[in-house]
Amino acid sequence: MLLSTRTDVDSSSHVYFDDLFRKEAKINLDRDADIPDIVSVNRALNFIKCLWSDTGEEMDVNVFYRHRTLEAFGFAISNHEDLSASHKIIELRGGGGIAPLLVFAGGASCFLEMQQLIKKISFPGPILGVALTPFCRDPRHPATVEDEIESALGALQAAGIEEPYRLLGYSFGGVFALELARALRAQEKEIAFLGMLDTPLGEQEWPVAVWGKFMWQRWRRARSRKRNLAKAGTPARDRAPAKPRLPAAQRRERLARLLKPLSFRYADPRTAYYPELAPQWVGNYPPLYDAAGRQLLRMKGLYKPSRYDGQLTFYRSLQGSPVDCDPKSIWARFLVHADWVDVPGNHQSMIAGRNAGTLAHDLSNRLMR
Repeated sequence: MLLSTRTDVDSSSHVYFDDLFRKEAKINLDRDADIPDIVSVNRALNFIKCLWSDTGEEMDVNVFYRHRTLEAFGFAISNHEDLSASHKIIELRGGGGIAPLLVFAGGASCFLEMQQLIKKISFPGPILGVALTPFCRDPRHPATVEDEIESALGALQAAGIEEPYRLLGYSFGGVFALELARALRAQEKEIAFLGMLDTPLGEQEWPVAVWGKFMWQRWRRARSRKRNLAKAGTPARDRAPAKPRLPAAQRRERLARLLKPLSFRYADPRTAYYPELAPQWVGNYPPLYDAAGRQLLRMKGLYKPSRYDGQLTFYRSLQGSPVDCDPKSIWARFLVHADWVDVPGNHQSMIAGRNAGTLAHDLSNRLMR
């Protein structure tokens, strides 16, 4: 039960919840204000992390689409609702009269990251999020992209969502959109639209020349940062004392961490420490978010792309990503009928602010063709 470790579910719970949320959101939020439209993804996630740290209770990252106001949250708390439960199909925006747009988020499947883009898309039908399924498997037998697609197909059938299908995926969510389109086409279903937003591939799938060039550029940037720190007079770390010889498995893990990020390309996604080698891994996440992030990185590491003969639009950010190479250099040979569209911004900013408006304009036109 939410907040059960701090207080009984009564008016004091509501006050605590409201005050904590307003503190983390850094705005004086009205109880009937729409949270997804007002609160940024980082501040919403900070609230989830703070609540978990304070109470031991963790909310689902997409809970703000089920309970969009503080008033709705108060009602859910009073009714003892489990706010940590994840839902597979999530209504991101209402609509009617036309088959929905199905969206896959990036990262740990947090749709708030895409909210500015979702809000600006001109589309009369509903926009539904397809959340990542928490498979909760042992790292030695991790879930794969194929498992996620099977789960998504079952969810679409259970929800009565029929063709024509419109699919959009951001970051690695683009892989889920692509593979769902492939599976639906195999069932002779109509794909009215397929869009991929700056979708990367795991380093193991990069051509060696592309990977080597990217690693060289990364090393130069790191070297430049070290020189700048040295000029600024930042003291060097003391040399660590010698450690006793470790077992073979621990020595391999230690070597992989020392050679990070070079070792990530060749590491086995089934090893326990694999996600922590990823350049985007930060750590210190709440348990549910941590598990989702680890699962996604293993899926990415195990995924093997193949030729797709259907039509699609691939939106590529002009400024790219600091942890991924140019997606066209690795996807072009697989997406043989892709329409490549360059959009302003980097991997994160392409779906925010003015850039979100530019991207939404092109998306809207293609969705309604």
